[in-house]
Amino acid sequence: MKQADIDFWRGAIENTKVWMRARHKVWRRLLKAYELDFEVPGLPEDKTVRVSRFYPLSRQIIASISYNYPHVFFHVEEPGKEFASDILERVANAALEQMDTKAEVQQVIFDALFCDVGWLKFGYNPPGDEDMVAPYTINDALSNDFPYVHRVNPFNIFIDPLTPPHKLSHARYIIEKMIVPLEYVQQDERFSNRRQIQPIDEEDTTDTLLSEVESGAGEEADAVKEAKAQGKMAVLYEVHDRMHRKRITFAESVREPIEEIDHPMLAMRPVTVPDPFTGEEMMTGEFEAEGGYLTHGGFPYYALQFDQTQESFYGQPPMAYAEDTQKLIVESISRRADLLKRFSRTVLGARRERDANADIGETLEQGRDGDIIWVEDPSSSFRAMDFGNPPPDQLGIERDAREYEEQALNVSQMAMGGGPKLTATQASLQASFGQLNREWMQLRVADCYKTTVHNTLRMMADARYTPEEFLVNVAQDEMEPVFEAVTSDMLRVRFKVDIVAGSTSPITEQLEREDALALFNYTIQLPEINRTEAIKGLLKAFKVSDPEKYLGKQVEADAMKLASMENVAYLMKGANPNVTPEENHQIHMGIHNQLQTMPEFQQLLPPQQQQVMAVVQQHLQQHTQALQQKAQGKGGGGAAAGAPNPEGREVKERGGQEGDIISMVRSQAQEMSQQVQRAPGQN
Repeated sequence: MKQADIDFWRGAIENTKVWMRARHKVWRRLLKAYELDFEVPGLPEDKTVRVSRFYPLSRQIIASISYNYPHVFFHVEEPGKEFASDILERVANAALEQMDTKAEVQQVIFDALFCDVGWLKFGYNPPGDEDMVAPYTINDALSNDFPYVHRVNPFNIFIDPLTPPHKLSHARYIIEKMIVPLEYVQQDERFSNRRQIQPIDEEDTTDTLLSEVESGAGEEADAVKEAKAQGKMAVLYEVHDRMHRKRITFAESVREPIEEIDHPMLAMRPVTVPDPFTGEEMMTGEFEAEGGYLTHGGFPYYALQFDQTQESFYGQPPMAYAEDTQKLIVESISRRADLLKRFSRTVLGARRERDANADIGETLEQGRDGDIIWVEDPSSSFRAMDFGNPPPDQLGIERDAREYEEQALNVSQMAMGGGPKLTATQASLQASFGQLNREWMQLRVADCYKTTVHNTLRMMADARYTPEEFLVNVAQDEMEPVFEAVTSDMLRVRFKVDIVAGSTSPITEQLEREDALALFNYTIQLPEINRTEAIKGLLKAFKVSDPEKYLGKQVEADAMKLASMENVAYLMKGANPNVTPEENHQIHMGIHNQLQTMPEFQQLLPPQQQQVMAVVQQHLQQHTQALQQKAQGKGGGGAAAGAPNPEGREVKERGGQEGDIISMVRSQAQEMSQQVQRAPGQN
């Protein structure tokens, strides 16, 4: 590297550190408040009531927007490869879990709340332990020969100061500061001049994170100093140069770079040569540039931000807008508590009473309920000290502070998913800005997952980073899975990723089931809908494990389950679900005949029972008609046994058993009619 380039990068490192110094100060102050490290002016430390508003607020926000893994969908843009979208979804969902992405995203959300930006880093962890990736210490938590995504401390990221708001891809460079064990750096053969790298001195303050802790007093500061001295940690700066598509690594104690390589996230294709004997293309083990980056935006980082800024890439952290309200609430509560403790049960006594009865003070202190203490003049002998209650405005200020806090962060009960269950109309009328804010934040989290999935699959599609032992089910029929190792060719398709933003939120089982039932009821009669897939979705909503196997090998149990759901979701509510020819009508009718035995039915009033039974009778008649039509279609309509029907399926010979079924159905319908007549007299 030329000396001018070295000077540029050394200057950029120092300049960005100075540029971030004021922001780091704000972040540390907010994080200290989260950890209950604050003071109330005029009150000693032991008199401060350490009420945290940051703690419940941050937990509520994180849980409401990133409780679950998201629902991932793919759209393959190449004709004839539509099934590839299923393969991609299976690979993506398995990869997200293997990389423990949810835990990393949740930590990144926390960082974004207190430091304005939360950072995710993407990369590839090679096989074996000898080729570790800096900062080394994280690798035990990563899968070998697999992409990784992990959170980076916001204090360790330094970006180009000219980066426009929310345009990270426009930055010229990103610098990541790493604190790594000197031993590993000196053993890493990828680095030059590695023997010249010096550890952080015990008194060195170049590392702001460590020096901040050391500036304190007590056992924690001493422990950090001791660990620094014993651990022999070194400071590295990993520069991602988007302008020249390079990755450059500097060490704190060495002016020249210890590494300068083409960026590892550049898209590359394997170089092939024809086999001299067969003519088939063979891989040489070398790669050539394909154009562009594997990672979105050109950097192996994703910046999660919830706030909008005008000029700079960094803005105020969301929690900064609630900082003063927390201070106000803490101070008010602390002073009220101090007032109660300081002046509780203080009594003024006349000296003449003490002179007349030396034990009167002890008698008052130890008096029991109903005791009588005789004094000369109770009105003038004793008087309780009353310093007054807190000013009325003080409680009003606390209330106003909480309301402003709610307005600033929009974490009301409704926004956090609390409160009673509302109808669709009520929910529409009572929609709040809190709900909109939550959806806004969910969109940002969804984009974070979308970028993670995109980058991960793009890496795995590159032959350099394709795992050798990562298996995926490639069978279209998931009832009989066929597992194969993921190859780069599987993933080298043009695709788009969609993330359902709200899918990361905690949704109650009841809401899931209601939504699934509504969707099923709305779409099941559409000719374009695959009935089997619709049933699978419904079964999943009702927590039926392995619905594919359930549908394929337990048909009768499936029919019983669906009929039971119809009893609960439709018939008990006086609604008649649709009957389709594909249903197992015999089983459905048997389950519907048992509706009277349900506890929910027994709790209904007689008029309600009569109404329900009338609907059940109508539904059973529909099943009867469906069975009759099915029987006529098989043999009664003039078709010969074994002849193909209009749908191309062979019609089997109808035996006597079918006639018995029809008779049974009619008998059940007649019995149900009698039950309807008896229903009003039941309790």
